[in-house]
Amino acid sequence: MNRSDFQLAALTYARTTQPLDPDQGWRVEDIHLAFMAGMEALAVPRLLSLPETARLLNVSTSTIHDLVRHGELAFVHSGRGAVRKHMTFSQDEIVNFIRRHTQRTYHDQGPRTARHGTRKSAHELAVERSTSSGGDFIGKLGARLAAAKAKKK
Repeated sequence: MNRSDFQLAALTYARTTQPLDPDQGWRVEDIHLAFMAGMEALAVPRLLSLPETARLLNVSTSTIHDLVRHGELAFVHSGRGAVRKHMTFSQDEIVNFIRRHTQRTYHDQGPRTARHGTRKSAHELAVERSTSSGGDFIGKLGARLAAAKAKKK
């Protein structure tokens, strides 16, 4: 908030309430009190612009446009245009968006089920066969080819 918002809030509070001592009118202490109370009772929160929202969520402005298009993030239309809307976002909506999309993931090493059994895949079996006896894949391949050639004769 900037200084003019603070002053406007204090002025609004001073207009709508009475001084502590009506005979003496508004004193400096009363103005300070009105200033502090006016800051707490600010009716309309500040809306964030599109670049501010993108910076806050650490994404690009095109991502914000996509979130709005898909209904993930609500905005306030604060311009006059119908085609290119000037979008602003409330801070509460951004906080709710963050809460809705916060997730905690962890890897559970639970028991394997029948669907994900303990049988090895074809790739795992091939790797195991090729590395089982010293990793002499080429030697084994040559022996198999020689055995197949000898079997044909």
